[in-house]
Amino acid sequence: MLPRLLALLLCFLPLAANATGEPIPIEQEPRHRLKFENEHMRFFDVELEPGYQSRYHWHRSDGVFVNIASAPTIAQDLGKEPIQRAERAIGETYFIDYGTHPKAHRVSNPGTTPYRVVDAEILASCEPASPLAEGPNQTLLIDNPRVLVTRIILHPGESTDLHAPCGMLVAVFAASISLQSAAGLESMDLQPTGFKWRQQADTVKLVNTGKFVFHGVDIRLK
Repeated sequence: MLPRLLALLLCFLPLAANATGEPIPIEQEPRHRLKFENEHMRFFDVELEPGYQSRYHWHRSDGVFVNIASAPTIAQDLGKEPIQRAERAIGETYFIDYGTHPKAHRVSNPGTTPYRVVDAEILASCEPASPLAEGPNQTLLIDNPRVLVTRIILHPGESTDLHAPCGMLVAVFAASISLQSAAGLESMDLQPTGFKWRQQADTVKLVNTGKFVFHGVDIRLK
């Protein structure tokens, strides 16, 4: 009888820990969906439906965040009071140095529309990016020791260059594109939060092959 009671107690321990708000790894938070992972980057698609409150979870790696769908949020760091945050603009992009300042928090969506953001965690360098500047039809957003991030706006038929050595292209809105490199031609239809990882020694030519304006963010690792 005693061994059975002990086994039941052990089964309920994780539930008890969760009830007290003990933080979990980010990949275990149900709405932080890991869509891509390699030695350089982890890419999370985060979507909080109206009324959802996330579990407390850890951020331990530097990250680039791109807002995809806007809604007000309430953020609460572990052990602190909740803070009401206004809606972020669609396409708003920012960097947080969680690698040197790790944080556990939870986020809730008190609004009536979904809140959606991508979190590109920076794990390891790909060697120096070259050139250290934005390409045509790009606007520089972030330039720090970890990443060079640009906003890309391409009208139908327009193009730009995605430079080596590696990076993640993120679509803010749905679009049809082609990627041209020494390896050949690749055509893609991307939905919001759609992404394309590249890791090569050559420049890739990005072309908007669709009928609408392409709005994307390119996260180039240094």
